Amino acid sequence: MRIGWLAVGLCFAVMVVEGFDIQAMGVAAPALGPELKLSREALGQALSASNIGLVIGAIAGGWLADVLGRKPVLVGAVVMFGAFTLMTMQAASFDMLFAARLLTGLGFGGALPNVMAIAADVAPEGRRGSIAAMMFCGMPVGGSVVALLSWLGHQGEWRLLFMVGGIIPLVLAPVLIFAMKETQRAERRAMSLQAGMPWLVALPIGVVAWLMLDQVGRMPGAGSVGGLIAPWLGGVLGLLGAYMIAHRGTLFGDGRAQASAALWVIFFPTLLVVYLVLNWLPTLVAAKGFKADASLASVVFNVFSVVGALCLGPLVDRFGLRWPITLGFLALIGVLIALAQATDYIAIMALSGALGFCVLGCNYAVYGAAASFYPAEMRGRGSGAAIAWGRLGSVAGPLIGGYLLQGGSAPSEVVYAMAPFALVAAIGVFVLTFLKARI
Repeated sequence: MRIGWLAVGLCFAVMVVEGFDIQAMGVAAPALGPELKLSREALGQALSASNIGLVIGAIAGGWLADVLGRKPVLVGAVVMFGAFTLMTMQAASFDMLFAARLLTGLGFGGALPNVMAIAADVAPEGRRGSIAAMMFCGMPVGGSVVALLSWLGHQGEWRLLFMVGGIIPLVLAPVLIFAMKETQRAERRAMSLQAGMPWLVALPIGVVAWLMLDQVGRMPGAGSVGGLIAPWLGGVLGLLGAYMIAHRGTLFGDGRAQASAALWVIFFPTLLVVYLVLNWLPTLVAAKGFKADASLASVVFNVFSVVGALCLGPLVDRFGLRWPITLGFLALIGVLIALAQATDYIAIMALSGALGFCVLGCNYAVYGAAASFYPAEMRGRGSGAAIAWGRLGSVAGPLIGGYLLQGGSAPSEVVYAMAPFALVAAIGVFVLTFLKARI
């Protein structure tokens, strides 16, 4: 099987602009919040909006990729997150900002499972780890550009960030239309729209989840879970529950139940750690006395994420997932503990890089393997479920960090709190490697 290098390059470009747009919100927040007169709670909800949209987008995008094909859904997703990133630039109120970020997240979510499926479609079986890593390392490349702009002092120009982040995807979309080939054969596309009774369970699941989250939001230090965010999170959980029932044949049929569950166990804590790091690494570095270089730590984190992806992907191709990724997650635990204790500037920067190398290097390598556990005609739906579970972790991560800090925990204690999640991911990978891909 020949590798579709053009598809690899185009997916890499999509991931670069998506990584730029995703991290732009975090960089813009310090200037955006005061200008729009947002409370800390409202700003936290706005920051979470894109991740909520991303879960919904991953569910819809993965399913549509199997019904309509990878290319049209990927193009639509890119246009969507480009257009609504431009809407973010025009935001003048909390409601408009929340809507813009939610809709931008739908586009982010639609793109990710398609790229996962395309990686499995175009790569030979022995190259899936490295090919997926090449595609997905575009995300930290885009993120490092944003972090570098922040370090150079451009975070105050937040509307310019979103203008750039919106225009580039809209320019890229026509290139995808004319240059990219469909990677899924027409005869393998799913024809069923999976309509009917299974989707009705979304309503009771969502209502129960909403009520539970609203009660959690009333707890001290957890206010960002309540209010406007609670019904949206409840709706997302209801939709995900219905999706799992509607597509139970894809996710659980023919012996895939254990693999699906293992993938979700890996992605949820991994993305939780990633977003805890993205949100709290600058805070940790500043608390250690290096406030001026807090954003530089994020640059180092992103740059070494690329190195980690490009190193671990080929190792997975050669040795399989078990030892490279299990050991990578175990190494992550040591890095987290060392970073929490570090006081020397050079050590902090080096450990920030090691953190990116381990957590995102492992994450992107698993992306390459995940889609392989599903037949070609089901890869979009299987990938969409994995992305959705992972992004629930990305919603939970910042909320957990905020809860710990508001409860009096030091930033270093927030870092310690990430270690158990890394251990869960390591165990999940180890279990997954004893399961066979059903292709």
